[in-house]
Amino acid sequence: MIPNTDLFHKALRLASWAHHGQITKFGDPYITHPTAAAYEVTAAVMAGEKADLDLAMVTALLHDVVEKSDITLKDIKRDFGKAVAEGVSAMTKNMELPKEEQLRDSLMRILEQPKEIAMAKLADRISSMLPPPPEWEDSKVRTILENAKMIHQMLGESSKYLSKRLQQRIKCYENALEKRK
Repeated sequence: MIPNTDLFHKALRLASWAHHGQITKFGDPYITHPTAAAYEVTAAVMAGEKADLDLAMVTALLHDVVEKSDITLKDIKRDFGKAVAEGVSAMTKNMELPKEEQLRDSLMRILEQPKEIAMAKLADRISSMLPPPPEWEDSKVRTILENAKMIHQMLGESSKYLSKRLQQRIKCYENALEKRK
């Protein structure tokens, strides 16, 4: 499948504006995170995964814009369609829930979506798990690791390629914790 490059560019522009001035937990411009997630999905399709690349890629690019900017789901639906808006909605945490319930709730909503949304979530987690810096507390590394394991357990079947990539990141975090002992 050849991706719709105009659609990708449109989503990239929106994500860039939505995340302007934001940085990742690693100190990078925030746009690097959703762009890397979109690339992970693209790599999965290029590796032979059968999926609607445009849906997965655009959802990956836009997955954080509602949580981290004043862009609404209504805006996304208007500009990118119902499927992308529903995917972004499923990936958006429900802030009314206690923090410890937010991820599981989101994962349950993702499971109700087409597999491309699960692929976008796997890609999101892969791209947010660069090797942990030594100054991070063990508790932070453990929390990220446990959340990644939950994501892998619940969504891993949606993509063999992305499941394997996430397993590699999980192993990296396990090794980092082991080296700290």
